[in-house]
Amino acid sequence: MSRRLWLVMATLALGSCRIVSQQELADLKNPPNPAMAKVSATYQQKIVPQVVSEAKPLGELMASLTAAKDFDSACKALGYRSQDENPCVFSVKIQGAVTEVNTTSRSGKMTVKDISGQDVVVQVGPIIRGTALRDVYKGASYQDFNDQVLFGDYGRAINNLASAEVKKLQPKVGDSVEVDGVFSSWDVPQTPPDVTPARVVRK
Repeated sequence: MSRRLWLVMATLALGSCRIVSQQELADLKNPPNPAMAKVSATYQQKIVPQVVSEAKPLGELMASLTAAKDFDSACKALGYRSQDENPCVFSVKIQGAVTEVNTTSRSGKMTVKDISGQDVVVQVGPIIRGTALRDVYKGASYQDFNDQVLFGDYGRAINNLASAEVKKLQPKVGDSVEVDGVFSSWDVPQTPPDVTPARVVRK
């Protein structure tokens, strides 16, 4: 490239620059995302209804997973994953009595004796680990954000809403509850993994 042509291009580039406001600068660094603005409505109106409608009783789900010829076919038939490199997320329904509630840690959990006879650990928060609730939702994906930090914030916001719902119920040992929730897995689980609740009701 000749020196003259380089100078012309540099001049044009500088001529296109403009001063931006502090708000514009903040938006460039952290672009607002419409999905974050309506996450509460999305959780109540879309994520929870989806999980409830797709949740399979724990005993039935575990038996079907064990009987599947391979994990990929089990995921396609019984679960969901947006991309092959992600774990599969399964929606599950748990019904039974609360046998333990542990909130000494901020990653609080309760144990439910399901009607299938299996003990299931349900995350109650306030800190809920993992992104299974975000990843099970078919109405949003990483492509809607194109920013790992924003996508992570979206998952945490969903988890916070789930924890708030459990906090309203304040489950106690001896309560009979019904939980519609999710868990993720890379392979057929031998025992029920920890469940992230979308909906918890006292029966």
